[in-house]
Amino acid sequence: MLGLEILKTRVKEAPKTTGVYLFKNKKDVPIYIGKAINIKRRLSNYGNLPKLPRRLQKMVSQTVNIDFELTESERNALLLEALLIKKFSPKYNIRLKDDKTFPLIKITNDNFPRLTRFRNDFHKDDRVFGPFTSAIKTDKVIKILQKSFKLRSCNNSEFKNRSRPCLLFDLKQCSGPCVEKVTKEEYSSQVVDTVKFFRGNQKKIFDKLEKQMIYFSQNQNYEKAAEIRDSLQSLNYIIREEIKISSQDTNYDYIYINEKNYFSIFISFIRYGRYLGGNLIYFSEKIEDDIDPISLIIQFYIKSFRPNKIVLSKKVKGYAELKSIMKENYKIDTSLKNNSIPGIRQISKLTSRKNDKEVQIQSQKYQSNNEILNLLKNRFKISNSIERIEAYDNSFFGNNYAVSSYVVFNNEGFSIKDSRTYKFKDFDLKKFGDADLMRRVFESRFSKDDKIIPDIIIIDGGVPYLKICQEIISKSGIKENILLIGVTKGFKRDFRFDKYHTLKEKNISLIETPQIEGFIQKMRDKAHNLSKKNSMKRMSDSLKTSFLDGIEGIGKIKKMRVINFFGNIQNLKQTSRDELIQIKGLNSKNIQDILDKINA
Repeated sequence: MLGLEILKTRVKEAPKTTGVYLFKNKKDVPIYIGKAINIKRRLSNYGNLPKLPRRLQKMVSQTVNIDFELTESERNALLLEALLIKKFSPKYNIRLKDDKTFPLIKITNDNFPRLTRFRNDFHKDDRVFGPFTSAIKTDKVIKILQKSFKLRSCNNSEFKNRSRPCLLFDLKQCSGPCVEKVTKEEYSSQVVDTVKFFRGNQKKIFDKLEKQMIYFSQNQNYEKAAEIRDSLQSLNYIIREEIKISSQDTNYDYIYINEKNYFSIFISFIRYGRYLGGNLIYFSEKIEDDIDPISLIIQFYIKSFRPNKIVLSKKVKGYAELKSIMKENYKIDTSLKNNSIPGIRQISKLTSRKNDKEVQIQSQKYQSNNEILNLLKNRFKISNSIERIEAYDNSFFGNNYAVSSYVVFNNEGFSIKDSRTYKFKDFDLKKFGDADLMRRVFESRFSKDDKIIPDIIIIDGGVPYLKICQEIISKSGIKENILLIGVTKGFKRDFRFDKYHTLKEKNISLIETPQIEGFIQKMRDKAHNLSKKNSMKRMSDSLKTSFLDGIEGIGKIKKMRVINFFGNIQNLKQTSRDELIQIKGLNSKNIQDILDKINA
């Protein structure tokens, strides 16, 4: 193996000092990044391939160079590793379960501040609240706050250019500052109340609203009183969803680390003495050598909104380095769990329970997923463990809007973020054929040097499609054995009559393994739905920006028929009356109007 030979050479040249090492492919792109106190000793461990996880075996096989970056201390190596992983996202490094940032709510620093959800950077003067664990929940909170405090949600461009109130004003979810329906002082009071509510002063806000409700009711303004009553009920929803941890104005993240039997990290968010939710950021049933809780925590906070304080459930290796990095680089105080921290006992128990519950769900999912992977391994006599399966399908609308997609399955289940879609402009099914499109797909899929190699590929098609795929894989220089499974559709597209093929076996029967048959069908369905969805979107987008827009008598259906007939606007502009006559539904006036627009 070339990668192993390169590794042996670089081990001889490696320093015995602290730093970071980068395994790179032939495009000089990092595919794995690690840190070590002694780089030479750490690299030598990768030479014993049989003891490495399959993931790292693949990594070594694709390595053409190994670079070193020396650091003055273990602390600097830890930080550099996290920063480089964030920058390059190496495909063979352990990834957080969800590497997206959590949604937050901010009140902007404008003359008339707006209330909005965001994930990215914010102005230092913005008032920021969260994080929240769900975008859906965050949007619901914003909707309730809008209804209750009537802050605007429109962007600054809309705000400046509006001449009349929007729908939200009519729905009584905005006070209409854009058209001066509210004074600056009144609006500022609404902002203050919103901030107070976020910061835990709910009782004061409720008392204020109740007094207003009574006032309006006594003055027979029952509509306004009912409006405030509804606001109180809505705000109560937010209170019920939160768990009070401390009466003190306490803000911190509590990080629960488990290293017994399995490995997990669960982070809970405490803001203004209330538990806002939490999330399992990493879980593994197997504790591998390169699992480092400190490194994963640093990676999390590089991307996520940072609190002023984090509390760890236990002391782990590298704690001192973590504490130093967080303080010096991100101004975050780090401490271990102790009884002096407000609400620590309650949040510790709560987080532990939520971690156990989430881990149980993940374990059941892994068990179910591994069961199907083992069935596939045994049925098709695959020697190595199966870590990744891809299923491909093509979709068209008529003969145009060609889209191909593949979906990914691993031991965590179906991975949406790893699925891909390929769009091909000006591809005519009549002219090129479905097989040619599949060829283009595989050429695109395996042309990149940093590609992740699947263990199984499922193709919607028979043996000819398998041969096309095998040809492309061979040309790409891929050495790994990839099982190719082709599926030909059954009678009247009834999956019960589907036929399964490999390059070695044709018309494979899966009657004795219905789990495998059902799984393959599910993979095909997901790939088909993804490609069809994107093909329809392409067609829809084409209609929206169509050359035919504005022609009287040419509605959506007629546009669809015209574009589907010609494939694209370019072909339409070269048409003749004889071609247009062939399109169902077009009358003589429609045809003449189209020709007039072309000539114009």
